[in-house]
Amino acid sequence: MKLEITSRGHDLTDFLREYVEKRTDRLEKYVQGEGDIHVVLERESAGQIVEITLHAFHTVMHAREEGEHVRDCIDRAVGKIEAQLRKHKEKNTERRS
Repeated sequence: MKLEITSRGHDLTDFLREYVEKRTDRLEKYVQGEGDIHVVLERESAGQIVEITLHAFHTVMHAREEGEHVRDCIDRAVGKIEAQLRKHKEKNTERRS
C-alpha cells in the first residue's frame, strides 16, 4: 500500500509521520496491499484538520476530521475509513452469496 503524507501549516516531524504510518497500517488487512492512501495534515487558526483519501477496489473513500489535537483527528479519520472499508467488504460478501 502506498502512503503519501502532505503537511500544510506546520512541520512534519518523524514522530508524526510514524504515527500516521502506524495508524494507517490498520487498513492494510482490508486492502491487502492494493491501495493508495493520501493523508493531508493542515493547521488552521481554528485547530487541526486531517483528511484521508483511500483509493482501493476502484472506489474512493474519504474522511475529514477537525479538532484541537492532530493525533485525535488522525485516529477518528482512520476509524471512519475503516468503517467504510468494512461496509464495502460486507456489501461485496452479501452480493457473492
